[in-house]
Amino acid sequence: MHLPESLHDLADSETVRFLRRPKSISRVFGGVFSLVIFSSLLTDGYQNRTESSQLRCVLNSNYMACSFAVGAGFLSFLSCLVFLAVDAYERRLVGTRFKIAFQLLDFILADTPGLPSLPGPPR
Repeated sequence: MHLPESLHDLADSETVRFLRRPKSISRVFGGVFSLVIFSSLLTDGYQNRTESSQLRCVLNSNYMACSFAVGAGFLSFLSCLVFLAVDAYERRLVGTRFKIAFQLLDFILADTPGLPSLPGPPR
């Protein structure tokens, strides 16, 4: 492992330049936020009443709502990790079809809040 002699050498490294890109920063923040939502729903989304030991969903006592929210949070966290990893190796990818498929999937998933059923960004 190579240790830099100064902080200036560290700031010029490829890893630091990658992590300072706006796309990388947004993916890291997206991963952190999805992890917070996933973990809070997993730990506090199910509670039991004092007279019963059975766990109930706090989202209108609907088990499917809690399951969907936990699953969506977990999938969004995994997608942030996968896209961050593929972004890190993007220059090393040889196949143009894989690059195009990756960029298309990234565009589709990034535009998901713009679906008619979900509120999107103001136009």
